[in-house]
Amino acid sequence: MIRKLAGPLFVAFVAVLSIAPFPGHASAQTVVESSTVENGYPKTLTFKLTARADSDITDVTLEYSIKGRGTSALGKPKELTPARNLSTEVELQANSGQAYIPVGSEFTFRWKIETTDGKTYTSPDQQFFYLPPDKDWQSVSNDFMTVYYHGDRATLASAYLKAGEETYERIGKGLYNVTLTTLPVKVILFANEQESDLARPGTGGSFDAAVTTCGTKVTNDILLLIPVPCGSTDRTDTLRHELGHILNETAGEGALGKLPSWLDEGAAVYAQSSPGDYQAAFEAAVRANRLIPFNQMGNPATTASQVGVFYGQSYSMVNYLIENKGEATFGEFMSTIKRGSRFDDALKSVYSFADLSAFEDEFRASFNLAPLAGPTAAPTQRPQQSQPTVAPTAPPSTGVSSATDDDRSLGRGTFIIVGVAVLFALAAVFAYLLALMAANSRLQAAQRAAPPPRNDDDWRPPQNDGPFGG
Repeated sequence: MIRKLAGPLFVAFVAVLSIAPFPGHASAQTVVESSTVENGYPKTLTFKLTARADSDITDVTLEYSIKGRGTSALGKPKELTPARNLSTEVELQANSGQAYIPVGSEFTFRWKIETTDGKTYTSPDQQFFYLPPDKDWQSVSNDFMTVYYHGDRATLASAYLKAGEETYERIGKGLYNVTLTTLPVKVILFANEQESDLARPGTGGSFDAAVTTCGTKVTNDILLLIPVPCGSTDRTDTLRHELGHILNETAGEGALGKLPSWLDEGAAVYAQSSPGDYQAAFEAAVRANRLIPFNQMGNPATTASQVGVFYGQSYSMVNYLIENKGEATFGEFMSTIKRGSRFDDALKSVYSFADLSAFEDEFRASFNLAPLAGPTAAPTQRPQQSQPTVAPTAPPSTGVSSATDDDRSLGRGTFIIVGVAVLFALAAVFAYLLALMAANSRLQAAQRAAPPPRNDDDWRPPQNDGPFGG
């Protein structure tokens, strides 16, 4: 089974803990008697309201925001019948083709209620933290990160917490000189892949069946993990890798500047304590001279057989830039992309590579591989055609009158075709003459057997069945 670390897919899942009813906030006219959240993990979140007023309630709106997303949203009940006492609900799609709410999301929500007399009531803010239900969730935390887990994984959760601190210091502050602002980073530690699959949209298909997704960066403050080694003997490398994606985004992505997959994944592997099996996969590709062309490294691997080489080559590309050009230069490279430059333009301005191919040639040369862009040797024999070709109707003029073997073969073929056509024509003439002779013989026999002709105008030649009969 090949194991992979998922890239920064915008992934997460739906799970919510029920919120206990809170005391109604009353005004002279309107009272909220209860407000709860029903967890329909993994499909829905249902916000429920019971309220009363001195006049009919004519409109209800759910106002909510999710921490770190930077946006607010509104929800409306599907149906509402005006009444002084009513119960209603707003259902949010948590994991569908149209909407997705990540596990680990922190909601702030309130109700806005309007009555028939034109008055508006807004309830106090409530908080809701979204986790899969029916689990005894616990957590360990520091100022930077919180790891949520269930079961007997307290020691492992603490190890992840420590690995997060080390990675933030080494990569975030040391390599990139950045500070995360959306804190804490929330790590959701599932028991196994089957459990985590429910929290990740877009699973399924032969590719997902052939690989194990050890971890996923969902947002800039949510990571999903399972407690297994993923190409490295150090299982905390999964956390280091996914946290690396958050740090890469912070250091290198802006409104315009985006990171190609090789740069994002390579820097994430660089954040690990070791590249592990990815290094071995890359070295095997070098020995076989089967590296992936750099112009195909902008997107992630799409087949299971390419996963190991893709991650290993991505790491080696990033490691080459850092080891040969320095950490400070790599940090400048990332910040140049964040400011809006295309990554290939940043390669030119920061590293002085003419283009991506120039980087590829230098990289390949460091492993004693020939450049891909080198001259191509002339073929030593005529290439084989997979389908027949048609000779041109007029050969190009070369100023040389000598004939080739192909010319003579074509002439002989033409003579053969003409000869066969003549034979068919002679055979047709011979058949015609034989038929004519037979018809004349039948005509003469019929005339001998017929009565003498009459002397009137109604005489007609005798009818016969021959080829010339009427």
